[in-house]
Amino acid sequence: MSLLAPSEDTARLRLRHALQRAPLFADLDSHSMAAVEREMSLNSLPGGAPLFRQGEPADAVYVVASGCLGVFRHEDDDSTEEPILMAEIPPGNIVGEMSLLSHTQRTRSVAALRDSEVWRLGRTSFDRLTTLHPEVLPTLMRSVAMRNALGPAKRRRAPRTFAILPAGHDVPSARFAVMLSSALGHIGSQVQMLGPDSVDQEPEWFARCETESSFVLYRADPTATPWTELCLRQADCLVVVRMADDDTPTRLPFEIETAQSGAVFHRRRELVLLHEGRDPAAGSTSPILAGGLYGQHHHVRLDIPADIDRLARLLTGHSVGVVMAGGGARAFTHIGVIKALRQSGVPVDQVGGTSMGAIVAAGVASRWSDEELTQRFRAAFVATNPLSDYTLPLISLFTGRHVTRLLRTAFGDKEIEDLVLPFYCVTANLTTSNADIHTVGRLWRRLRASVAIPGVIPPFNEAGEVHVDGGVIDNFPVRAMRRQGRGMTIGVDIDTGGALAAGADVSEPWSAWQFFRRMLWKRNETLPIPSIVRILLRSALVASASRAAEDRAAADLLIVPPMNHIDLLDWTSFDTAVEVGYRTTMEALDKARAAPAGARLFVA
Repeated sequence: MSLLAPSEDTARLRLRHALQRAPLFADLDSHSMAAVEREMSLNSLPGGAPLFRQGEPADAVYVVASGCLGVFRHEDDDSTEEPILMAEIPPGNIVGEMSLLSHTQRTRSVAALRDSEVWRLGRTSFDRLTTLHPEVLPTLMRSVAMRNALGPAKRRRAPRTFAILPAGHDVPSARFAVMLSSALGHIGSQVQMLGPDSVDQEPEWFARCETESSFVLYRADPTATPWTELCLRQADCLVVVRMADDDTPTRLPFEIETAQSGAVFHRRRELVLLHEGRDPAAGSTSPILAGGLYGQHHHVRLDIPADIDRLARLLTGHSVGVVMAGGGARAFTHIGVIKALRQSGVPVDQVGGTSMGAIVAAGVASRWSDEELTQRFRAAFVATNPLSDYTLPLISLFTGRHVTRLLRTAFGDKEIEDLVLPFYCVTANLTTSNADIHTVGRLWRRLRASVAIPGVIPPFNEAGEVHVDGGVIDNFPVRAMRRQGRGMTIGVDIDTGGALAAGADVSEPWSAWQFFRRMLWKRNETLPIPSIVRILLRSALVASASRAAEDRAAADLLIVPPMNHIDLLDWTSFDTAVEVGYRTTMEALDKARAAPAGARLFVA
């Protein structure tokens, strides 16, 4: 039965059931209920269609008989921004009564989240009802008062229904759907997968499937068939699946959504790139992305179950994101943190960071093993001092060529889009005075900019803008991870206190002759005085240190390894820093297991 032409008898039966549950009508006698029913007219709303918009005149109250509606709020009346979902309205509930009672314009927009049947009671009929039956008003006012008391708190809705859209006939969508269903089963107790044979079911049947299941997968056809159109309307999230080795731009069956001009909201769109037996090649991802169309893209190897499990967590808001602060040589502690998380079975699904933390995060996003992380960073930073290429200090003390060479050797021509795990890094944009979050672009270039300590390493210039170390503005970018709403955030902050220190036998700064003699004959050793390099590095971090308390409060699990005994430029303390990170994380996880559910932890 088509949604747009429901059976009159079945639609009236659903209305009757809804009226019996709605607070406005539940206490009416059968004669009055029948009179109200005769006054109501049916609106069949396809999923995504608006019922009314913020700012429109209030001329009716509505009863939801089947499907589900969403209440949306636009920030500052800006229709160009994606609205915020405030609440869901399931069958048996009324909507629009608040504006009708107060004789004001609509304060929120309401749209169908699913194919829905909504019955309209116009203002004249509503006024007649409340006049003839004033007893309904106390119940209605209690409902309004309760709703106001709860407040308009924002919330991000975790998707529960997914449309799997194969972008081509060669995509193994059936195999993928079975694997994703199994992975979702690790998160929810019941998963239903629906195919084209469900196309003629009533909206009430689909609603029952959702009620009885933790997640519902709609396996669409590779073309825009009636079943595909229904999948597009029913799903919270559209999961487009294509083969990664096909270098043609992604073409999608989105005609239904794009044809709905002026839609109140847009469903989340995710792109899954399937790989057979290998990770993405450098530079292979960005040409096939439809820029800005997707919330995230995901690299999935069909031969690695962990990739499917990670995808399921990211799609449903059950992922684990790890954020790594900058801090010079102290940032090696992040390697120990990752080692402890992996050893304890805690998945790392996405990563982000600033400065040296961003470099470690990039290694994790590249799927480097514990051994590879240790070997690569030891060779790059311990075997050779990356800050040894002094230059005439017109722009900086060092040329930065060593750092550039290390990054290019480690990551080659890889772009952020090619990384297996979602990744971001932060730079301080001196042109705009903003902290820029980078999720696309050549990886080594973004990392080189993120570690450009002002005065120590030359700034990185791109498109006319000057970028330096992200720690100047945001050394612990945990809020960027939390805003994604993909799940739990583990923040690893680095206390940069005690960063300036002098040797025990040093009472005054060295003379220029002492400095240059040391630079010429012992240039690979750390100076036992608070050098200009340390002063500049510490100065770069002072501003972001002032917001540390707010940043730390944004983490679900906060880990701050005790690192004050390690100098910010003491690369030789690599093993000590790694061990401190490992030990502190294991202690944090022990406390997390013993803490009450939902408790936030501070571990120092």
